[in-house]
Amino acid sequence: MTIIHQFAVSEGQEWVLPVDDDAYEAFFGLDGRSLEGRQPPVMRRVEEGERLSSDFPWLGEHAPLLRRPAVEALAAALRPYGELVALRGEEVWLLNVTNVIDALDEARSRIVRFDDGDILAIERYAFDAEKIGSAEVFKLPMRASPVFVNDVFVERVRNAGLRNVSFEPVWTSGTAIA
Repeated sequence: MTIIHQFAVSEGQEWVLPVDDDAYEAFFGLDGRSLEGRQPPVMRRVEEGERLSSDFPWLGEHAPLLRRPAVEALAAALRPYGELVALRGEEVWLLNVTNVIDALDEARSRIVRFDDGDILAIERYAFDAEKIGSAEVFKLPMRASPVFVNDVFVERVRNAGLRNVSFEPVWTSGTAIA
């Protein structure tokens, strides 16, 4: 049995956001291509309210950020699935996932579509387990796809003792989680 998760924000988790609002588009546009040669955006830690320091500060499920302890613990395991891109301002790295797998089982997923048929949102995921195989980290070939991880990766994070990182299970092989 395989469980697929996506990153989730937890209450009080620290957030790190781009200084320039135009940089959000670059994060939403991550499509599996390398970012080599591009100027990384300047980031800032959100200071409002009590924030729990995190080894995975929150930007969004489509663009995981890592602090140094997470990079040191996971870099070798992440290498086959993407690149760690040092950002500016805050000492954080973007996990730019280059492992794109067209594994969404559209017939068994609950999908909300735009009038033209493009996907607006996915309310319930179902995947083709054979297409995923043993991949620990992947994203779908769609705009602003969340980064998905399997239970092996979640266990790596837990065993490394990384702080304040949460995952939400979205699918178990053979079923969809409502």
